Amino acid sequence: MNVVTTRFGTIQVSEADLVRITDGLVGFRGHTQFVLWTDPEVRGLTWLQSTSAPELAFGLVPPPASAADYKVDLRPGDRASLELEDERDLQVYVILNRGEGGGLTVNLQGPVVINKRRRIGRQMVLTSSRHAVRYPLELPEPDTAPTLLPATQPAALRASA
Repeated sequence: MNVVTTRFGTIQVSEADLVRITDGLVGFRGHTQFVLWTDPEVRGLTWLQSTSAPELAFGLVPPPASAADYKVDLRPGDRASLELEDERDLQVYVILNRGEGGGLTVNLQGPVVINKRRRIGRQMVLTSSRHAVRYPLELPEPDTAPTLLPATQPAALRASA
């Protein structure tokens, strides 16, 4: 299947790459069909690309190691909507944002959780104020390799992120 994007042109994906986010994402409720697409240049970066809106894509990374106490507690209703039977099928991502001054931040209060076996996802809205909406990611020294997460450490992203 071909998916048209504004960042990468037309990308070819398989049906197995599709993810249905039944309730959409906060601010984008009308978009429910996405593709999880690994960035071809930045290791550790995954794109949640809308299949119907070429301009709608979200950069996703695993929660940062620097947020050691970060945990997503799924309620029974969340488990049911994800059709989650086995915790090992759960993937947790946080959405990247460009912070003021050009740095990168992640939204720890709005993680995206995906049942990778069933290809169903949802954006959680955590009510705990202990996690920031714009949690800063530290950039490595300029002479390091261009990877986003060599385990879970961030690096520079292209300007379109």
